Amino acid sequence: VQSGDCKLDVSCNQLVQEVVWNYDGSILATSSKDKMMRFFDPRSGEVTSEVEAHNGAKTSKLVFLGSSGRLASVGFTRQSKRQLKIWDPKNMAAPLATCDIDQSAGSFMPFYDDGTSILYLPGKGDANMRYFECVDHKPWQYKIADFRGGKPAKGMAMMPKRTVDVMHHEVAKFLKLTSSSVEPISFTCPRKSELFQEDIFPACYAGKAAMTADEFFGGKNANPVLMSMNPEDCASGENKENTVQQETFVVKKSATELQQELSVAQKYIEILKKALEDNKVDVPPAPKTA
Repeated sequence: VQSGDCKLDVSCNQLVQEVVWNYDGSILATSSKDKMMRFFDPRSGEVTSEVEAHNGAKTSKLVFLGSSGRLASVGFTRQSKRQLKIWDPKNMAAPLATCDIDQSAGSFMPFYDDGTSILYLPGKGDANMRYFECVDHKPWQYKIADFRGGKPAKGMAMMPKRTVDVMHHEVAKFLKLTSSSVEPISFTCPRKSELFQEDIFPACYAGKAAMTADEFFGGKNANPVLMSMNPEDCASGENKENTVQQETFVVKKSATELQQELSVAQKYIEILKKALEDNKVDVPPAPKTA
């Protein structure tokens, strides 16, 4: 994007249904119509591993589970049951956990909150939304509850964590698209205290780039830039969690643009030289280049 150049063309012979990045940008994962889930090296475009995620014919979706490094896939069985699987990218021989959820036609849209380790599974055509806690040991996930709404969802978007109301213990915020409206959905954690709850509001993604494109294609990996969610830190301008130094963003010009600017500059130099000669001002010779 900075230079306008295509650095990599990742080819896939199948219709790609989902593309997701892992936490530090070192893995690119896709799901395709052929039921296969593939992991790519995002700098070379090579497939590093592939496995059948779900054996049903319908759409499969993916989401990396934040800093844990694990990945969740949602799809269908041959019997059209909706299914959740948890994977370890370092060992794709078999999923860590498999959970058959229900029998329904609508595909899940997975969203993950790294701060609370909660996986949200709204479904197309569903009025309700299931959510699970993801843990670092067996059984790897626990179902918490169902949120039950009024209208079926045609689409869903999760708002950035930095937009939630921390003083009212709002841990997640969604926007649900229905046939006639866009409805906000809020998830709150019941707490009696009116103070900032650091345990449910750890540092979140700050919405800033962790590295430049040149650094990425040079082989660098970097965790996301984080910001404190404590209102006191925001008010004082402090950001204790953001330890990544940001470089000034400079748009690089293409060779064509530089050549055009050089041509304009040379024409202007000739105009200045003629003006000096007309006024009988000696023009010193140009310095020799090495």
